[in-house]
Amino acid sequence: MQNRKLLFICSLFISFCINAKPYKDSIEVDAVSISISADDNKIIFLENVSLKTGDLILESDSAIYDELNKTITLEGLPSHIRSLNASKPFNGSASKIIFFNNSKVELIGSAVMNYDNINISSSSIVFNPENGKMSSNK
Repeated sequence: MQNRKLLFICSLFISFCINAKPYKDSIEVDAVSISISADDNKIIFLENVSLKTGDLILESDSAIYDELNKTITLEGLPSHIRSLNASKPFNGSASKIIFFNNSKVELIGSAVMNYDNINISSSSIVFNPENGKMSSNK
């Protein structure tokens, strides 16, 4: 019961922070453990992290929402991202995924992306899930 209360509080906190933009859609995060670091303005999600926003699902071992930078950093062995949009299907994985907003995601460390039947591997892939544009450098 206490985990549900904490999840509700974290969801409200993230919703208020996200409404300051740059996120277009609401974000739903599920994890086994959630903690708030008020001094660092961060929310830490641990174990079986699942992040859903719009047409995206991201999964990892851990994630950190940084309120100052308005980013969510997911780390895992590996972390995964996939699209639920049937007209723009893609999936990818990397050691670290930084979710900036609905139009910018960066995969870092053994990054692999499959989009439009094209497989791309690089140490870093910057990807726009809205239009499918990607690059392997910032």
